[in-house]
Amino acid sequence: MRGAAVEITVASGVISAETPQARIDPAVALRALDRVRGMTAPQALAVLLRPGPGTCEPVARVLQGALAAADGVGVPAHMCVVAGGEVGDGEPVTRVRRQAHGLATWITTETTRIRVVLQVPALRLVHGEVDR
Repeated sequence: MRGAAVEITVASGVISAETPQARIDPAVALRALDRVRGMTAPQALAVLLRPGPGTCEPVARVLQGALAAADGVGVPAHMCVVAGGEVGDGEPVTRVRRQAHGLATWITTETTRIRVVLQVPALRLVHGEVDR
């Protein structure tokens, strides 16, 4: 996700953040999302950033972007619950590898698109929605 912007969407009761270019294997990102689904956002961040085999910084960065959006609409982090997310093929990153004698080759790196969805029950009340 170096240099990629996080796209943020705020709908009634749902806040989501997405990055189109994360340099991580899709299976690892999906495993990390499955591990934190249903947790509150601070708990999920603690799990994703904990040193050890469960660390997944790209997913944690997207979650932090969603928390920033929640803070922007006045919702504290402890009220946000990770409802889920999506992992898919991202935009390829193309760059040039310089070689000797003025030659160069193109390198294409596949990336992963990560989307994190937060459920915020208090936000639905602010927008006037009620479960029936």
